[in-house]
This record gives sequence, C-alpha cells and structure tokens, in this order.
Amino acid sequence: MTFPEPVSASAIQSAKPVSPLRLHFIDVGYGDAILIEIPEGERILIDGGEAAAFPQLRAALQQRNIHTIDKVIITHFHSDHVGALPSILENFVPLSSNGSKNIFMPFKPESSALTAPLKQHAVRIVRRGETLMHTDTLQISVLHPHTLSGNQNEDSLVLKITHGNLRFLLAADADPNAQKKLYARYGDALKCDLLKIPHHANDSRVFAPFLASANPQIAILTIGENHYQAPNEAVLALYQAQSETLFRTDRDGDITVSCDGHKLNITCEWV
Repeated sequence: MTFPEPVSASAIQSAKPVSPLRLHFIDVGYGDAILIEIPEGERILIDGGEAAAFPQLRAALQQRNIHTIDKVIITHFHSDHVGALPSILENFVPLSSNGSKNIFMPFKPESSALTAPLKQHAVRIVRRGETLMHTDTLQISVLHPHTLSGNQNEDSLVLKITHGNLRFLLAADADPNAQKKLYARYGDALKCDLLKIPHHANDSRVFAPFLASANPQIAILTIGENHYQAPNEAVLALYQAQSETLFRTDRDGDITVSCDGHKLNITCEWV
C-alpha cells in the first residue's frame, strides 16, 4: 500500500514577508467554529456551532473586523457544528460568481436546515488525499474520510494544515473508528505541533495511540456544557501528559494561534 509523500516545508514557504497565519478557535460552547485567516488574505470558516451560538460567532467575527467569509468547510452535519451556518451563509458568505467552489464537505446532507442555503453556493465534495488549498505559504489537506461508513462522526473531515515548519491537525468529531483508521494509516505522519482534539475522544484505549501518533506540543479542546460527560478524567489525563499545553474554550474563551511558519503565539480572550 502506498501513502502520499509528506509536503516539504520549503515547498510552501514564501520568499516574501507575509502576514501571519491565524487560527481562531471561537468559543461557541460544546461545538466547533474555527476561523482561519491565511497570509494571502482569505478567510475560511470551519463549522459554526449551534444555531443559538450565532450571535456570539457574529460578535467574534465583527470584533476582528471580518465581514466576509471566503470559504466554508463543513466537517459533518451535526447541529453543534452546523447550526449557525445558515445564518453565516446568509450574512457573511457571498455567492460564488466565477464558478469556483467556496463550500467544502465530505458528503451532502440528506435533510438539513442547510439544504436550501447550500443550493445557492458552489459545493465541492472532498475525500482523503485531496487538497483544499495550496498557496505560497500553506497547504490544507484532507486526511479522512476515504469511503463513507454512514456514521457522521466517523465520516467527519479531518484536516491537516502545513505552514512552513508547522503542522496543525484538526480532528473534527473523529470517533474511535476514525481514530483507529487514522493512526493505522498514517502512524507517525500524524505528528503535529497543534491538535484540535476530536469531541469523541472518550475511549482512552483508542485515543491513547491516536494521541501518541499526533504527539502535539499544544492541544486545543473546544468544549462547553454537554450531556456526554466530556472530557472524562482518563482522557483529560492523556491530553495533559502528551501535550505541553492544553487550552480549553470553556476556560480560556476564544483561542487565537498566530504563526509565521516557525513559531507559534497563542492568546486567549473572552468576547
């Protein structure tokens, strides 16, 4: 079995000074909303939290003087990831005028509040091995899924961002089955500087080898009140033992990661 060759750092480093890459992990409670500002100027939103989180998400965008989102990546269609996206599409995402794709997802929703809004946009279905963006400074690649299981968590998009010497692994809601597939396929190639921890990491027997493969310096947990009793103590101990620093949106608020391809700077604030 062959595997894709890793992207060399030199292939995505710009010879010219550029703005920093910024990733904002926005506090929307139990759910995901990750805003990426790439050095070339585009803004990408990964998921958007529950519908009730839209005012908070809008405030976070406006505080950063962001009035337009260029691309939206939908990891899967559970409400804690897409509930606010109909409002985001209506208020922040212009319709694609040149036919280029501006919405990315692993599959189309069978029935969702997003079904009608998505028909107005140019949608691209993506799978493992595809590249969502490749610029002079960064690459966004899809690590998972390859084929669909029918389980949304298992089928949610797992992304790797390569920026200079830095690697970011965004694991969405990858459940134990997806985690097994990821570390079995990639092994140490999952290694990253920063991991966005999947919500479904409560099986410590499966999560331990996944986390060991990723071996992040920094782990970020997007969490709030939930009835799953997440994160449990065994898994929390793994986060703290494996990574140098653990950040949590429920305790730290919005978490912003700024980087130049070599070094990371992290700031936290409550909006």
